[in-house]
Amino acid sequence: MYNFHIPVMRRTVMTNEERDYLFDQGLALSSILERVCVELLGMMENIDDRVEISRSISKLESEGDDVFHAANDRLQLMELSNEDRVKIFSMLRHVEDIIDMVDELGKTIVRYNTRTVTNGFKAGVNSINGAVNKLVVLINAMREYKPEHKDQVTRAVNTFDAFKVDYEKMYDVLIYELFSNPHDIVDIIRCKAIYDAIRDIFSAFEASADDAYRYIVSKG
Repeated sequence: MYNFHIPVMRRTVMTNEERDYLFDQGLALSSILERVCVELLGMMENIDDRVEISRSISKLESEGDDVFHAANDRLQLMELSNEDRVKIFSMLRHVEDIIDMVDELGKTIVRYNTRTVTNGFKAGVNSINGAVNKLVVLINAMREYKPEHKDQVTRAVNTFDAFKVDYEKMYDVLIYELFSNPHDIVDIIRCKAIYDAIRDIFSAFEASADDAYRYIVSKG
């Protein structure tokens, strides 16, 4: 459970120092997410090492927790409006949620004793990697945001909708194939669990993009 308390506010605008700190933490979380994704891609190439790689991902997830909680503690000390505080908290939380979900995907792969990487599985992970790269670009764009850049940032936000829509289409094809052709029941359970976990990750990316959109709308 998140330790989230809203104190009485006296100031409604972040100082430059506070703003730089919070974006630094957002980028730190994104950097951890990039490292998590590198491990996950490595698992696709070395599925026999899935247990060890999953443990490495979990260690990175723990680092992400530390960064998030430290940022949240600092956020509680900032004299901001409730609206700004919730907005910033949500942005940081959703990046951390993505890290958690990729960690859970790694654990799912181990939990179901996955020894074969299907084309659909690999395509989903490659799409996650693409979304991670776009998230880093988006956070940097938000950090340097000016009203005249609104259209550019909005297009970057919309990219995440495209990622989710594309995976939803892929998901429908994968699930249809899974239940339309003869497969071992264990393989069906295993594959569906993995495909569902990837789907959840793209929903989390969408939530993170929504946070970014609310941020730029508030900036005019």
